[in-house]
Amino acid sequence: MRKARLYALTLAAILVVSGAPVYGAAEETLDESTQEQDAEENVTEGESELEDEAASSFEQDGEENSVNSSAGTVDQSTIEENSGMEEDEQTQEPTVPSTENPEDTDTPAEETKKEYTVKTEVELKDALKEAETVSQKEITIFVEQKITLTENTEIKVPEGKTLTIARNSGYTGVLLEVKGTCSLKGGVVIDGAAANTKNAKESASVKVLSGGTLTIENAILKGNNNTEGNGGAIENEGTVQMSGGSINRNTAAAGAAIYNKGTLVLAGGAIENNKAAKGAVYVDIAAKETKVSGNVKISGNTKDGKTACNLYLAEGKSFVVAGNLKKDAAKIGVTYDGKVDEEGVTVYTKANDKVQIDAGTIVSDDSTGYIIEDGVMTTVVPTGTPTTTPTTTPAQTDSYDATKEKSKNVIKGLATSYKKGAKATFTVVGAGLDREPKVGDTAYVPVKCSVEKGSSTYKVDDLVVNSEGEYEGTMQMNASEGEYTLIAYYELKEWSDDTTSWDEADAANPSKAEDKEATATKTFKVISTTTTKKATLTPKKSVTSSSAKKSKKCQDCGRDSNPSAGRIVCSFRAGRRPCGDTQKKERERVTIENRRLFSEERQGIPHSWGALFVMLAVRRRTK
Repeated sequence: MRKARLYALTLAAILVVSGAPVYGAAEETLDESTQEQDAEENVTEGESELEDEAASSFEQDGEENSVNSSAGTVDQSTIEENSGMEEDEQTQEPTVPSTENPEDTDTPAEETKKEYTVKTEVELKDALKEAETVSQKEITIFVEQKITLTENTEIKVPEGKTLTIARNSGYTGVLLEVKGTCSLKGGVVIDGAAANTKNAKESASVKVLSGGTLTIENAILKGNNNTEGNGGAIENEGTVQMSGGSINRNTAAAGAAIYNKGTLVLAGGAIENNKAAKGAVYVDIAAKETKVSGNVKISGNTKDGKTACNLYLAEGKSFVVAGNLKKDAAKIGVTYDGKVDEEGVTVYTKANDKVQIDAGTIVSDDSTGYIIEDGVMTTVVPTGTPTTTPTTTPAQTDSYDATKEKSKNVIKGLATSYKKGAKATFTVVGAGLDREPKVGDTAYVPVKCSVEKGSSTYKVDDLVVNSEGEYEGTMQMNASEGEYTLIAYYELKEWSDDTTSWDEADAANPSKAEDKEATATKTFKVISTTTTKKATLTPKKSVTSSSAKKSKKCQDCGRDSNPSAGRIVCSFRAGRRPCGDTQKKERERVTIENRRLFSEERQGIPHSWGALFVMLAVRRRTK
């Protein structure tokens, strides 16, 4: 009996020490436990998501409802894990799609402008690409250092927006250096005015290198003050082609608008109101070719603000008229930097015999000393010729009469509708203000604005002249909803003898008395700022609450036992005896305890094979 008892105890100890069967069972139990744990985590995440939806629904509806007590049975660890997420979501304002017409909305003043700061070609192109998608209407790109354009680059104003490229504060160098191909389109503005800087000293706004090409289809290059160097807006060593746009209010020692040392083709556009000792467009002795045609205007430019100096030719240089030049469409003033002898000097030639040049389209800047006929500049009174000085020259033209172009009196920049409380900015344009005036010219100058609705009249802030020379006004849309009419009032003015201001147009002698005053109108609406109620979010709250109320809990594990709740549920449906989950947890506990005993008792045996040898020896002795 004792031997049998001892054998049984020894065999049991060996089986425990070897641990093969028990360890296998432990692995199986651990796998089941892992799967069960994953299922529990899924349940926890599902409950957290539903609870987050419910919280979001309450917040969006603006209600102060408490979570149902049945839904509050989520264990404390799950609440702690998700509390940070819930707090972040609760602080965010819900986004509700707008039901209003985009055309009837008005962007707040602080959101109408978008600014970029760039240093490289890549950054510039990225800014141009992003500008096409942003909601802001006024785009400004500030340049911090010279940007060299090596590839084909198109700088175009996005539809419905404005685009300005300017120097960043403190930078006085070149904005764009064209090494490849660059085109300016859509009314883009290249503003050479350096922020917090009086001038750019020796830098043009754009420099075109040899082999590079700049195309100006419709752009504005302005405000660059190259006080110590050549080339105000553009310094060209490659090719510049201009078919539209304008170059104005630039200064330089020579070539305030364009300093040409390469190929220059001017087929349209206006080069006006620039100042340089040697012309707005300077043709250097090294220039390859200069061509003009179409509606190009190079006029109204001066040396010192008084003396005309437009297209300036270095000694021995001339230009080619490549296309017809029509009166009132084209005008070119010429200055020659050299001696004009008795035979005169050729300042231009025709591309072919078919080219027609109307009288007065190409004139001498010094009309009192020289005249230009058939491409040759000669003195007004050549030596040895008894002719008298002509009283008039081709340079003389009739004064501009604004009364014939009242249609140019318009209001720009005013949208069709504004939300109540929004701020509107607009400009008032008058006939004759879009050109370089001379003595005797007339223009319709805006004096005031008012807003009317039916018989009611509302005050508008006084018009101010902005940095662009435009008459600008503002309105705060605080009136009630409805349709209003903005009225701009003009007075006919004449450019005075001192060339500094507009005076009363008594000397203009308009054909009719009513021409002395004019108006322009523009209608707009003030609309409501209310938004659509968020009632569509209410069903989410009610569904969550109803499902939480119907769910039942297992008495052992505390998990949902109602399958209609749409969640992973307990395998035993709210019974009184231990459910399957509880039994699995007990098996897991026994497995862990067995592994612990196995580890403690194994310390006296070097290897599991030793236990096998002991078992075999005991069996032999028993036999």
